[in-house]
Amino acid sequence: MRLPIGFFLFAALGLNAQQLSYTGDHAWSSDSAVSRPAGRQHLRQADVMWAGRYWRFIDVRQKMNLPLMTTLNGNENQAPLWKVLQMGMQRNIPAYRDDAFTEKLSERETQMAWERVDTFLLASAEPPYTETPTPVASPFDPAGIRYFQIKEEWFFDRQRSQLDFRILGIGLVVNQTDPRSGESQGLANMFWMRFSDIEPFLNAYSCYNPGNLAIPMSYQDVFRNRYFHSMIYKRDNVFDRELADYAQGLDILLEGEEMKKELRNFEEDLWER
Repeated sequence: MRLPIGFFLFAALGLNAQQLSYTGDHAWSSDSAVSRPAGRQHLRQADVMWAGRYWRFIDVRQKMNLPLMTTLNGNENQAPLWKVLQMGMQRNIPAYRDDAFTEKLSERETQMAWERVDTFLLASAEPPYTETPTPVASPFDPAGIRYFQIKEEWFFDRQRSQLDFRILGIGLVVNQTDPRSGESQGLANMFWMRFSDIEPFLNAYSCYNPGNLAIPMSYQDVFRNRYFHSMIYKRDNVFDRELADYAQGLDILLEGEEMKKELRNFEEDLWER
């Protein structure tokens, strides 16, 4: 029995299609593996009909985000978010240079993130008052924190017929200052951490709940229920550009709000088609 060449070509393409699998940092791992973050439904790659990746700024100066930087005296289980990240790094949870989690910070770089060391020319206390380079350590100043960053993946799970999300990473952005003059040197990203790595610490420490002190709220609850205000500054795109690369001023904010609106309407649009 002779089969057309097109049959074998179709079969080969079908075989390759079955072998295709996403790799790297995703909310899922493979068709066979199961991802089970704490308190979340399991997620298979085969059930993901659509996925999109977003990056957000959480401005600590926004009123809704103030609890992330607040703690009550005498509450041992409560700490500001930056302190929780610091404790995680001190317990050997790895930190990375970028949001792709490809290059880890060295042990010294991790220490330098929380204790800046600058070298100054200091004169000796006795004649001839010779100036010698002297390292001076400065502890981390939380007043310089401007943003927390989160990298997240939104997806539609056909098994549950629901639009959901997974936070993949969290980062910290600070306003650097000149130790001599005190002048601002601009914003700088200190590090990124995998959200799955730091999640046990986020679940162990509570965030200040201004609405009801009787109900403690862990940082895991804060992110899971999205008790924060954020601004989208990037969405996955073919040029890997941020909004600031092609928009300015108010247009950046409007573009980010339009992306939020698209996410809110995405699930409803699926059912209307």
